[in-house]
Amino acid sequence: MTITAVNLYQLNFNGVGKTEFRLYFGSPYSHETLRPVSDQQIKLILNSRLKKWQPNYSYSIGNIVEPTIANGCMYQVLDNDRTSSIEPEWSTVPNTQCSSGRVTFANLGEKFQPDDIKMSLTHDGLDKAAPGTALQLGEQLKGGKSIPVYFRINNPSSAARSDRSDPSVSLSLNATITETIAHTGTL
Repeated sequence: MTITAVNLYQLNFNGVGKTEFRLYFGSPYSHETLRPVSDQQIKLILNSRLKKWQPNYSYSIGNIVEPTIANGCMYQVLDNDRTSSIEPEWSTVPNTQCSSGRVTFANLGEKFQPDDIKMSLTHDGLDKAAPGTALQLGEQLKGGKSIPVYFRINNPSSAARSDRSDPSVSLSLNATITETIAHTGTL
């Protein structure tokens, strides 16, 4: 029996400076093995989730977008309503507002990008890790134990940023498959 691992994990950061944390990756089931489908290694990949503004679109409070021509900032939706066909005049000044149709957008400051994040299999490795790059986890991972993955998120701006309502960076796997050994009796 096999299943494909495809879930995205959303990363968010609120504040200034940098923060570090650790997540554990793996399956609690010793009868499972994770393998890459076509690559040599299993990889954790940082992805931008920031969506472009859309005309005549119904937005929900808290959604975060960027202009159709990116200006380096992210904007949070303040209304549950629909935009018009005309894109707002986006200010690059944090905490300013603009609107399209009946939707108001607030400038949250510089947008988060995968390059704001480093990943490593050790805490000390964060100092040497290249920002925004995929982390190789090996040719296979056996279940029954988890491995720590260390993260360092950096806000290079002096202004506090927040994307908690609609995280703009996510973590995913390259194409992998979980192989399960069929057992009879108890495990």
